[in-house]
Amino acid sequence: MTERRTVSASPLSSLLFGLMACLLISAPLSRGHAQGEEEDSRGLAREASGSAREPGGPSQAASGAALDPAARLLESGPASEYWTLFIDLDSGHRITQRFLLTNAGPGRHTAVAIGHLIEPGRAPYRYENGRRRSRWTLSEDRLFFDIAASHLDLHRPRGELRISKEDVQIQLFFEFGASQPSARVPRDRLPEDYSIDLLAVGAETYGTIRGPWMPEPIETRGRVWLLHTWTTRAESDAIGRRVELFGTTAETAFYGLRIGDAGVADRSWHFVRSGSDEITEDQVHVPARWLEAPIPEGTGESRGYPLPGRFVGSFPEREESGAARRGEITIGPEWLRYDPLDPIPQPFRWFFRRTTRPREVWADARIEVTLSTSPDTPSLPNAGERASEIPSNSNRETDDETAHRSVKGVASITFLNPIERR
Repeated sequence: MTERRTVSASPLSSLLFGLMACLLISAPLSRGHAQGEEEDSRGLAREASGSAREPGGPSQAASGAALDPAARLLESGPASEYWTLFIDLDSGHRITQRFLLTNAGPGRHTAVAIGHLIEPGRAPYRYENGRRRSRWTLSEDRLFFDIAASHLDLHRPRGELRISKEDVQIQLFFEFGASQPSARVPRDRLPEDYSIDLLAVGAETYGTIRGPWMPEPIETRGRVWLLHTWTTRAESDAIGRRVELFGTTAETAFYGLRIGDAGVADRSWHFVRSGSDEITEDQVHVPARWLEAPIPEGTGESRGYPLPGRFVGSFPEREESGAARRGEITIGPEWLRYDPLDPIPQPFRWFFRRTTRPREVWADARIEVTLSTSPDTPSLPNAGERASEIPSNSNRETDDETAHRSVKGVASITFLNPIERR
């Protein structure tokens, strides 16, 4: 079954993004849901303390209305929510930013803001702020966060990220009008009591940035992705790993999500924004096989948190067409790897580490799509084959039988705990 709204992207772009979704985005995977826990979408909505929308339900905002980005201020013991921004700037700089509200540790609604400013050729520069609830400010409508020198304004039609630390100054505005495309990840794609709103995908951003190595702020423009995640239980009980993909072409911007460990997925969701702000949202239920090829076990920081080296998938078209879609997503090299708990002061860090030992990794990604018209196309290798045995698309068929497309992107891989190797 496919739910679709029209998009003005080219057919090859639609093929690219549809295949990307099949490759990256898995069926829901829930871990460790406590017996007797009966929190449903209505209960979660009640905890939102004033939010009129249920976190479940349709993936699109009802009747085309924009999703509400306001803080929910969840009250249950292990609840948390956070806003994630990925900003890709024309100057070559990248910014990853997260604003977290958590009930872990003493008190409620402790706020942590952590970000990284990345310049090519330099090590990522981290900055952070953290405050107990009594020492940070939230506007009455819950759309403006003031956490010491870290500020996030989610008022429409123009949002703002502002960092006013002595060593880092960032002031970036982003288009955030009600007409901007947004989507709620469908409930059946996520674990129980775990919700994600995609609030902006490749939205225009502009402003100034200054790192400690810059004599003066520089003006720049680019694109921003913004997500709001919330859960009433410890996130490590809900998921083990979260893989996200951000990317653009001249025509489109897209976002992809996969939650869960390695395995076979035959359902997917993806979101594409075209240059004319029309969108397409597909919920794909087609026969599909994909294989994840992780890089060899590393040492030091990468031990227990390996990057998935490649995703390879095969997806048949209608039988009468004689065609097949295949794709390959290559992840790496990485340009940021860190422990999200490092900046959190004690005793809060101790409370977190009782249930989670997370890592967050950001890396370049490349998406390659092949459309084959040959009925004799080689099949995808079995899931038990070694990574070295996965054939490259370039060796599968001749140029006369295929059409290719390759797009650069960025992957974010969040591990809630180390992956146990069998």
